[in-house]
Amino acid sequence: MRLTCPLILTLILSSCSTYKVQGPSQIPSTERGPSSFNEEVNFNKNFEAMMDSQDPEKEFLDYLTRTKSLYVRAEVNLADFDHELDEAVASNNSVVFENSKNYKKLIVMWNLGHRLEDKIIFNYLKLSDVSHDKSLPVEKRAMAKDILFKFKGKLESKDPMEQIAFDGLKSKIASAMRERRGIANKTSSKDQGYASTIHSIAQIEQDAAELPVKSFVDDHEKLSAVRHYREKMREMGKVEQESNDELTQKIDSDTEKLQMVDASGREPQSVLKLYPSTTSSGNILGLSFPKNVWALTYDDGPNPIYTPQILKNLEELGIKATFFWLAENVVRYKSIVDMVGEQGMARENHSWSHPQLPKLSAEKLQKEIVQSTEVDAKAYGEKPRFFRCPYGAGNAVPRIRQMIANQGMIHVFWNVDTLDWQDKDPDSIVARAQKQMKANGRGVVLFHDVHPQSVVASKKLVEWSKNLKGTENEIRWVTLPEIVDELNGAKK
Repeated sequence: MRLTCPLILTLILSSCSTYKVQGPSQIPSTERGPSSFNEEVNFNKNFEAMMDSQDPEKEFLDYLTRTKSLYVRAEVNLADFDHELDEAVASNNSVVFENSKNYKKLIVMWNLGHRLEDKIIFNYLKLSDVSHDKSLPVEKRAMAKDILFKFKGKLESKDPMEQIAFDGLKSKIASAMRERRGIANKTSSKDQGYASTIHSIAQIEQDAAELPVKSFVDDHEKLSAVRHYREKMREMGKVEQESNDELTQKIDSDTEKLQMVDASGREPQSVLKLYPSTTSSGNILGLSFPKNVWALTYDDGPNPIYTPQILKNLEELGIKATFFWLAENVVRYKSIVDMVGEQGMARENHSWSHPQLPKLSAEKLQKEIVQSTEVDAKAYGEKPRFFRCPYGAGNAVPRIRQMIANQGMIHVFWNVDTLDWQDKDPDSIVARAQKQMKANGRGVVLFHDVHPQSVVASKKLVEWSKNLKGTENEIRWVTLPEIVDELNGAKK
């Protein structure tokens, strides 16, 4: 599923003249697909079950209905969480994530949305493959082509709220489709043994017709739509939250089970040294940082489009940050990994493929924590010192914390969440971060280097902090290795 997208990535990356990457043939896909062979097998089984169902079209289109529902529901909890922040700031308190039902629901929906995107991208590509595979019965090919046509039509809905909800998904599907065409051109002339699965030139051209069309002309038009329809989306989300349907029950159930930070992780850390451990000494929340000291962190990359833009901004602002990356992306974007390291940024571990760690078997945890650390160490030229659980899930699970500690890593949580994965408006992202920073006074800020809004919002946040220079609230930005060494007495 993840191959190359040479032309688009070359054009985008060449626009950042300060940075140079290796040849485009070495830049694979940006998209997260099935993280293991077993997961792909499960996706295939699910695909075939839907194709054999009484109403295949409805089965596939229901995924998009669910995507929109998750998006509008999350908008409700986003607004409610922001209201909690307003009340906390007014009373000089901070919001404790573990105690906020709105925040925990957002984390649950974030996870559900990720998994749903994986399935949709897989099914979209699979429908395209089946529709072109002449070894299959004509009826099955025709069914796949018809479903794909209607699926694409739904993705290209003229409903502004669906356009907003599907915007990121469409970009990921388009990227996955383009990269597949690129590898087909490269491989078909070399290995005719794969003729049954590699598209002909005519079929490759057909893929172009299957690419979802962009919803918005540019980011300005998208942002205008988000701001205009946000209240309507939240009204819709409230109705869906009150429906007590299967999705509501799933969200409520997962929220009740979610344990993000154990009690020891909230203990004051000022008298503690920080080191790999299953105790509070092995978990960083930023509570031990000196006043107004902040670690700016980015998750989920490296990304060939947004990571270089963020890096350029950080260099111009004179700021160092810490990047928590997925090993599956680290092996794909070695040139970007090197680029970030050359600029003195910290590069750490965020698992192999971003699963919910508490749900994994011991064997799968080995890949997500141990093997990912080995891959990172080889790519970084040094072993990562810090690990962040995807979604923050697993920090309170002894077997997971022990495995992280055994690898010589300290776990890192956060006490400022920008929620930039849901919020597409850089201004409200910045406002949310500012409220939490003012309330907490020190700590760890969470962004992601895989979203366009994150590029703009993180730059604006640092620019805001620059305006505090010379005041009692002047902010000092640090990397996690820097501040831990400082707290442990390794640096003065």
